Amino acid sequence: MKRILGIFCALTLAALSLFSTSAYDKAFQKGDADLDGRISIGDATLIQRYIAELGESDGFWSFFAADYDNNGVINIHDVSSLQRTLAQFDSVTDSIPDGNATIAQAAATLCYPRYGDGVNARGKQIYRDVYDLTIGIDEYMTACNRFVCAAVRWSGADDNYPAGDVGVQADYLYAHPEKWESVYGDTFLRGEDYRYAPPEGMQPGDVVIEYKATNYRAHTFIYCGEGLIATIYPAYADNEYVSANASWGDNMPQCTGWYRWQPYFRVFRCKQYDTNSRYKNAAL
Repeated sequence: MKRILGIFCALTLAALSLFSTSAYDKAFQKGDADLDGRISIGDATLIQRYIAELGESDGFWSFFAADYDNNGVINIHDVSSLQRTLAQFDSVTDSIPDGNATIAQAAATLCYPRYGDGVNARGKQIYRDVYDLTIGIDEYMTACNRFVCAAVRWSGADDNYPAGDVGVQADYLYAHPEKWESVYGDTFLRGEDYRYAPPEGMQPGDVVIEYKATNYRAHTFIYCGEGLIATIYPAYADNEYVSANASWGDNMPQCTGWYRWQPYFRVFRCKQYDTNSRYKNAAL
């Protein structure tokens, strides 16, 4: 009997794979299929995060209201019903931008859509794939410097951008003025002067780097500009997020507001993207 049920479950997931290649379909395929043909979502994290990536969590769950039972599972015996549900989100899937056209777009795409979603998380699957491509999976995936490096390389801006630490990245940016412009010259900007809004003149894709040899603190993140994150994650447009940020030991990449606590920082802008980046169009 268990063998029959296992075959049924496999056939069910196979039927879904024929129907769609959406993020929702992938979420179910990667879910916990048990032997009675149901996918456990007790902690809800895997599927919810796939859904959140497309900014349609409330609408998605409303379709499943009738099938969600008290044991925290979604019944998928009725494959056609699930297919119809997934079909309603094909247009949402298709509307998501390509992902890495610019540094800002790459950074936002790799992030969880809401501040706090990256805490105690494994990272979005696309971040894990891009990280493996550009750096190679290691224990530093939550580090701010690794995230910035992955986004910059994946965008095709600079294949040689170092993975870290922040001091190494700062030295690299200073050493390559032909590639990276120090937007505000040689002066460190004082964080307390920009507690509530970024300095004037910043542009999407600017790399913000906090590093000063004295009174040492180090952090880096990417400014995405106003409106881009809301375009990628429309369900969270009210959050007014403008930055993409990760933090070693604290959180995987996630969207945030203006990251304002750094005491001293500089802003660097890529002057010209690489002509033949080995990462930009590489298969994930």
